[in-house]
Amino acid sequence: MAIESMQKVRLAVHRSISGEVADSLQKLGCCQFIPHDRGNAAGADAASFEESRKRLEDLLADVRSVMRFLEPYTKERGGGLAAMLGDVPSYTARELEKLADEDKFLDTAGDARILEKRVSDARTAMSRVSGLMTLLGSLKPLPYTLDFYTKGTDFVQCAIVQIPASDEAEFTEVISSALGESAELFILPAGRKEQTRTVSVLYARALAPEFQEALSRFQASRVEVPEHMTALASDELRKLNDELTALEADCSDATAKIERMADEAFRFCERCSDWWEIKRAKLDALLKGEQTEHIILSAFWIPQSRLEAFREVMKPFEPLSEIVMLETEEGDRPPTLLHNRGLAVPVEPLIMMYGTPTYGACDPSPVVAPFFYAIFGICFGDAAYGLIIALVLAYILVKKNVTGTVRKFIKIMILSNICALIFGALTFSWFGDSITAFSFLHFLKPLGKLQIMDPMNDPITMLIVSFAIGACQILAGMFLAMRENWRKGDRFAALADQGAWMLFLCSLVLFGLSTTGVIAVSSEIFKWSSIIFAVTLVATQGREKGNIFGKFFSGLLSLYNVSGYLGDVLSYSRLLALGLCSGAIGVVVNLLANLVSAVPYAGIPLGVLIFLVGHTFSLAINVLGAFVHTLRLQYVEFFGKFHSADGVEFTPLSVLTRYVKVSG
Repeated sequence: MAIESMQKVRLAVHRSISGEVADSLQKLGCCQFIPHDRGNAAGADAASFEESRKRLEDLLADVRSVMRFLEPYTKERGGGLAAMLGDVPSYTARELEKLADEDKFLDTAGDARILEKRVSDARTAMSRVSGLMTLLGSLKPLPYTLDFYTKGTDFVQCAIVQIPASDEAEFTEVISSALGESAELFILPAGRKEQTRTVSVLYARALAPEFQEALSRFQASRVEVPEHMTALASDELRKLNDELTALEADCSDATAKIERMADEAFRFCERCSDWWEIKRAKLDALLKGEQTEHIILSAFWIPQSRLEAFREVMKPFEPLSEIVMLETEEGDRPPTLLHNRGLAVPVEPLIMMYGTPTYGACDPSPVVAPFFYAIFGICFGDAAYGLIIALVLAYILVKKNVTGTVRKFIKIMILSNICALIFGALTFSWFGDSITAFSFLHFLKPLGKLQIMDPMNDPITMLIVSFAIGACQILAGMFLAMRENWRKGDRFAALADQGAWMLFLCSLVLFGLSTTGVIAVSSEIFKWSSIIFAVTLVATQGREKGNIFGKFFSGLLSLYNVSGYLGDVLSYSRLLALGLCSGAIGVVVNLLANLVSAVPYAGIPLGVLIFLVGHTFSLAINVLGAFVHTLRLQYVEFFGKFHSADGVEFTPLSVLTRYVKVSG
C-alpha cells in the first residue's frame, strides 16, 4: 500500500553537455522536471532552444497533416489494436534518428501535397463539370445554339426560367398576353412527377420591361448558362463528357500514385513523428530550467528508489555538473507514483482512472485488487466464460510484446476471469446449465461435486454472500480512513470518526444476528455494546459545534448516517443480480438450442448456431456489465470512505513513442 517517496533534486550542468545529459535522463525515464517560475534568462542559447522547439512543432504539425492525408490510402498498417498488442517495429535511438531524415520528409511532404492538390483540383473540376452536364442535359432539346440564349441579338433577347409545374398553363397565357406575337415560348420536356418546368422565352428587346413585369407574378428562377458555351447543348455536352473523362483519368492517376507511395510514406512519417516527439520532450525539459550564459539549472522530482541509478548515469558528467538534494518546501506538490507488488500492480490503472492519489496519502491498490477480482468473478459468474477469456488473454500476454497499461489491463481481466471460473465451478455454471441440458455433456456431471451454491434456486444465500462482501469492503474503507487519520496524528478523529462507527455498525449487525438466532450468543451483549457506541458517537460527532446543544443535536443526527452505510451495503446486491443474469441468459440459450435441435435435418446445425451466437452475446454483454458494475462499486461505495484523489500524476521525461519501440 505504497506511494513512492519523491526526492527533489537541483541539477546544474554546463551548456556544452546539456544535450547529452538530457538524452541520458530521458533514457533513464524517472525525472519529472519542474518549470522555473521566474522565466528563462535571455541569451543566444536560450533562443536557440526556443527556435529548435518551434522548428519541431512545425515539423510535427506537418507530419500529422501528411499522415491524415495518407491514412485512407494505406493498406499495410497494423492499426491501433496491433500497436496495443506490441506489433510495432523496434529500433535503437540511433537507428530511429537516422531514419527520421528531415530533408527526406520535406520531399515526401511536398510530393504528398502536390498529389493532394491534384486530386482536390480534379474532384472540384469534376463536380463543376458534372453540374454543367446535368444542366445541359435538361437543355438538350433547345433548338438554337447556346450563345443565342446567353447573348441574344440586336433585336431579340432570351431567358430560360424554371417555374412550378402547376403554373405551366397560366405562365403560357400571361406571357403570351403580355408579349403577343413578339414572343416565342418553348417548354422543355419533363416527366410527370417532376415538380418544375423549364421554359425558354424569346422576345423583342423592346418588350423587356413587360416581360419582367409578367415574370414577377410567378415563382420563377432563371437558369444561367455559362457565356463561354456557344454551340448546341448536345455539342457542349459532348465536350463536357470528354473533359470529365480526362479529369477522371487525371484523378485516377494521382490516386494511384498516392496509393503506391502511401504505405512506405506513412511508415516513414510514423518514425519521424515518434523521433521528433522524443526530441521535443527533451527540449521541453531543458526549457523548464533556469538558463544563464554558461549554465542550465534544473529542478526535478525523482523517486528515491531511483537515486542510485540517477547518480550512476550522471557519473560521466561529474566534472561539468553539480547535484544538490533539496528539502521539500511549503507549496511543493510532489507527483504521485504508485509502487505495488504482486496482484496489486494490475489495478493501478483503475486507481489512476478515478484520479491521482494525493502524495503521501493511502494507495488503495492492495485493498482494491482482491475485492475487484472477486466481485467481477461473482458478477460474471460462469466458469466456461471465465476459462475462455482467461486462456485467450493469457495467450496474448505470452505471445505478444504487450507493455504498460495494456499489459496491466490484460492481467486484470485474466485474474478476474480466473475468479469467474472458480465462482462458476462453485455454482455449477458452465455455459449456463449446458452440462445438464445436453446429453452429450453428461460425462462432465462430476464437476457438480464442486458446487456449494445454487443462485438460480437459492438466491437468498447468494444475496447474503453479496451483502457480506459489501460489508467487508465498506469496513475496509473505514479502516483505511482511520489508519490515515492516525498516520497524520489526528488520533481522536481516527477513534471517534471511524473506530466508533466501525464498532457501532458491527455491534448492530451482531445484535441482529444474535436476535434471529443465526449466532448462538446472547443478544444482550451486542445490545448494550450498540448503545455504548451510539452514545459515543452522539458525544463526539458534534464536537466542532460552538455550544453544548449544537454538539448534542449534531451528534444525535449523525446516527442517521446508519442509513447511508446500509444503502452502500445494499448496493452490493448487484452481485446477485448480475450473476443471475449470466446464468439466466445461458439457460435460455441452451433451452432454445435444445428445442431447435429436435427439428429434422436442419435442427442440429441450427442448434449449434444458436448455442454459439447466444453464448457469444451472453459472454460479451455480461463481461462488460461485470466490469462496469465492479468498477462502480469501487469508485462510489469504497473510495468515498477514505480515498483522496487530488494528487499530481508522475510524468517523467522519458522515451515515449506511439508507432515504434525504442530499445537502447
